[in-house]
Amino acid sequence: MRSRIWYLVAGVVVAGVAVGFFVTQYLNPVPPQIAATTTSTTVQGRPVVDFSLTTVAAVGTAGQGNGQHTNWVGYLPTTYLKVPAGAMVHMTIDQQDGQTGLRNEYLGLVRGTVNNQMTVDGKVMSALDPSLAAHTFTIPDLGVSVPLEGVADNAPANAQIVVEFNFVVPDKPGLYRWQCFVPCAAGTLYGNGGPMQSLGYMAGELQVG
Repeated sequence: MRSRIWYLVAGVVVAGVAVGFFVTQYLNPVPPQIAATTTSTTVQGRPVVDFSLTTVAAVGTAGQGNGQHTNWVGYLPTTYLKVPAGAMVHMTIDQQDGQTGLRNEYLGLVRGTVNNQMTVDGKVMSALDPSLAAHTFTIPDLGVSVPLEGVADNAPANAQIVVEFNFVVPDKPGLYRWQCFVPCAAGTLYGNGGPMQSLGYMAGELQVG
């Protein structure tokens, strides 16, 4: 009798492990993590590293999920980022998506970056007209939030807006969630479903250390 119970317990454990593996590997695949590019520059003793991302209206086959959601909006090449502890991050985002507008005008302010500023196509700015935004790059736990200007409807084909900003990460290792706070998931409830709540599209992780 005892041996049957142990077999039953072992079977349940094996089944649980199999289900967990299926959920993590197939239902929520994790794209490769990209590390910041190290530069030879230092600012106030901190190493300066570079990231380059692109926001697109549809990720195509380049997105997470092996082409399962080709029409989802997202950041490319991935939203899983790694940066050395204590570094100053120089972020460049090629913004290729259209204007959506902010529901909360506060998100139009640039916060948590060096001097609370960004450059938009080379122009230094500390805030963005809320009606012009397409997305935000926001790390709540670090107080970093940058609005990303959208491409106008009448812009030429393949137009993009280049947004650059700098921010400092903590000196200690940690894992920080970042995401867009513009509800831009067309076809979902209030625009907050699908890519908005999925790592690898409009949400990501920043690994420090």
